[in-house]
Amino acid sequence: MYVLCGVSFAHAAVDCRVTGAGRFADLADEKCKNYTLCIYVKATDSYLAYNTVCPSISVFNPLISKCTSPTNYACNFTVNIPRPSPSTICISDGYMPDPEPTNCATYIQCVKIKGVFTQLRHRCPEFTYYNPNTTLCESNYTCTDFSCVAPGRIADKADFTCRKYYYCVQLFNGTFAQFKYTCPADSVFNPITKLCTTHYSCS
Repeated sequence: MYVLCGVSFAHAAVDCRVTGAGRFADLADEKCKNYTLCIYVKATDSYLAYNTVCPSISVFNPLISKCTSPTNYACNFTVNIPRPSPSTICISDGYMPDPEPTNCATYIQCVKIKGVFTQLRHRCPEFTYYNPNTTLCESNYTCTDFSCVAPGRIADKADFTCRKYYYCVQLFNGTFAQFKYTCPADSVFNPITKLCTTHYSCS
């Protein structure tokens, strides 16, 4: 027996024929509390769709497809509802920097649907920037104009402490995903060995 709390049966926010069975975020919900529960009915070869609302003290986390505490998931709402499109850059489910533009105002959500990756472009709230290390939109993140041209670790030339570097990963389509890291305390990034070390003189 199923008990569904806070369920609306009309006008599902998600097309279950596209997503398949499971729980999927309502991309038009600015508070990240609504999601659609898709249930496959074998007898009729169709889906039942239930618009569902998370309990008052929680938000829907699309990464784990569950309602969770707001301290465990930051609601990154975009005013313009993103439309799924076949992906040429996604290789796994999750979030990644948007290669175009490079101003950190938008990011890409990768979702695998029926064996095919699709991508959704989200826009961060005003005065926040997408941080690829935390996969969150943050007001204290500094966006950089650096762009990867080859795979590997590259020193951040704008960092005078020599502790920061970029990690460039080449995707299957030839483009790059870039991540920014900081070496542990008491160490600096050596651009020759491309490692964090205590035996390199920062100049």
